[in-house]
Amino acid sequence: MVSVGVLTRVFPPDLVDEVIAGVGRTELRHRSLPARVMAYFSIGMALYSEGSYADVLSQLTDGLSWASVRRETYRPPSKSAI
Repeated sequence: MVSVGVLTRVFPPDLVDEVIAGVGRTELRHRSLPARVMAYFSIGMALYSEGSYADVLSQLTDGLSWASVRRETYRPPSKSAI
């Protein structure tokens, strides 16, 4: 599985945020699945299509907590939220 470190180097968080803002899809309130996480999730699912949604999201949220500049904590939401 491609690590979140590789994803954040290829697609830096600032660039992902800029693209999300450019298409008018920034969130208006805090959600358990922010737009940036969902962008990385979509990339992760494309790269690891045999994995379950929960597995891929778990890998990403663990890595995103570590890779966050602001040391944000991401907790995987319930399966129904995914």
